Amino acid sequence: MIKIKGSQKRIIEMDLVPLINIVFLLLIFFMLTSSSISGVLQAELPDAQSASKVPGKNIVIKVSRAGLLELNGVAVELDDVQSHMAQVLAQTKIKAVEIHGDKNIKFGLFGRIIEDIRSAGVEDFIFATHKPLEP
Repeated sequence: MIKIKGSQKRIIEMDLVPLINIVFLLLIFFMLTSSSISGVLQAELPDAQSASKVPGKNIVIKVSRAGLLELNGVAVELDDVQSHMAQVLAQTKIKAVEIHGDKNIKFGLFGRIIEDIRSAGVEDFIFATHKPLEP
């Protein structure tokens, strides 16, 4: 009869540090990309007595109180608005722009933005407002 030596039990340990590192890297990646998708610029819209919702999809440009700009959720420098708007217009057939301008921006800045995007080929302007709740 052949005697078979009993196998020794080996203890297997799993190192979780690399797994935790990967989870944190994925978490950071998704947090950064999700914030860039939605845009980070906030504008306090002016109040209006009457407002109506405009149907359809439009190009959106946001202007913050500090004069920072976003074009369809992408940060844009004031000097580059015209060229970026021309590129967006070339890619889409949309000729209307929704302007979400903060109620405290300077009028000269607002006029310059309108002048730049009009010279890029925009035909219609939609000024976003906030309709206050009625008591």
